[in-house]
Amino acid sequence: MRILFLIAGLCAAAGFAQEPPVTKTAESVGTMKELMLDMIYPTSDQIFYVSRDDKKTEKDWTDLRRSALMLAESANLLMADNRVREPREQWMKDARLLWEAGNKAYAAAKAKDLVALEALNPELYEACQSCHVHYRPGYRRRP
Repeated sequence: MRILFLIAGLCAAAGFAQEPPVTKTAESVGTMKELMLDMIYPTSDQIFYVSRDDKKTEKDWTDLRRSALMLAESANLLMADNRVREPREQWMKDARLLWEAGNKAYAAAKAKDLVALEALNPELYEACQSCHVHYRPGYRRRP
């Protein structure tokens, strides 16, 4: 009886070992415009306008923390191979600026540090401005 269980166990293990590994490449769900309008703009606006109400509730801090995390992680989405634009080096540099500002915002929101969040405004503005100048057609150009 033990031999039967041993043989069954070996057969089962051999079957599992032969399964090919599951691999998944990154696939975009939304367009770049949707990513900007639905993720990056709203989360960056929460950081840009953090001073509108200096009396933050626990919910306000939770919302800020989540937005800052989403902002930083959206920069990672921009750096994914399926989203990178040419010239690649400039794209990665611009996305990295967004990641750095988002990462600092996340740390400040976790610490409930309103002064630190307010101080990030120029850095976040520069990240947005730099990318838009390089990759948004017609940005700051009048007809």
